[in-house]
Amino acid sequence: MMKIAALENNILAIVAGTFAATIAAEDIEAKFHALTHFPDRRTKAELSELAERLNQFAAYVAELWDKACVPIPEPDIEAFARRHVELTRRYWAAEGRCMNWFVTGPARFPVARNEKRMKIADARRADLKAHEATARKAVKRKAFPHGTDDEPIRSGDPVALQRIMTRIEETALAIDRMKAANAIIRRMEKDLASEEDMIATVAANTGLSAETAASGVKLAPWQSRRGFTTTNSRAELRRLQQRLAVLARMKERGTQSQEVETDAGAVEVKENADIARIQLIFPGKPDDPTRRVLKANGFRWSPSQGAWQRHLNESGRYAAQRVLKTISGANAA
Repeated sequence: MMKIAALENNILAIVAGTFAATIAAEDIEAKFHALTHFPDRRTKAELSELAERLNQFAAYVAELWDKACVPIPEPDIEAFARRHVELTRRYWAAEGRCMNWFVTGPARFPVARNEKRMKIADARRADLKAHEATARKAVKRKAFPHGTDDEPIRSGDPVALQRIMTRIEETALAIDRMKAANAIIRRMEKDLASEEDMIATVAANTGLSAETAASGVKLAPWQSRRGFTTTNSRAELRRLQQRLAVLARMKERGTQSQEVETDAGAVEVKENADIARIQLIFPGKPDDPTRRVLKANGFRWSPSQGAWQRHLNESGRYAAQRVLKTISGANAA
């Protein structure tokens, strides 16, 4: 497990790339005096949790890049550690302004003011979770820009056609196996075979695992009939076949571009088949009303492409025309 933080002798040492920091328990213990009778324990727990979050993120990044077979991105780990330590310090500062009347005493306790401070501290704690979730999503997108094998296939993936065809073959094979299993189950039911024999026969003759075979043989409390249902699999097969046809037509059509005159200037409407995006390229930065129209119609700014874009499909084409019409009046193309 990759480690960038270590807690020893109540001192947390953090080293990530060019970022290095040490946090001593005695330096932050005073922040928790009004919250607990045991501020030393709370301090050690906070440092331990910070070290765990940093090390878990570093291990997650290392695991991702090991799967992607590329070097570990040290700058991303460093940036996360730097920012996460900063956010944690903010959380500690907000938490240090809160009080617990068990510790301070109930007399003239500032209830309303303390509630406000506790809400701020809760928000700072939520910032830590949000930062970690956002950072994990970002590094996963860098490691697998077109998604992993267990994720939906993205149209912009250079090998999307091959992946869809592979998934079609796998789905069709699964349907055939389930059909063969159903035939075996019906035949053995007529012969009054035991469930164990059914499972063994299905697994031996269809290629299904024993666990999968058991799910089709054994009856659940709400079931009245053994066997596998192929309804969802056949629907998924049809969906994949339709998507393959659409994507093949898009690739065959290729990238197309045209300019449309609008009140915002000459806007290039580009159907980028390579990344499966429809793009609106403005001569300069659109004004606030135009940006609101773009966002309302599902377009987002892409710095790498220098364009406002969304997925290339019929909905995207219609949205592009709607944007052009809105920013140019009723006479726009």
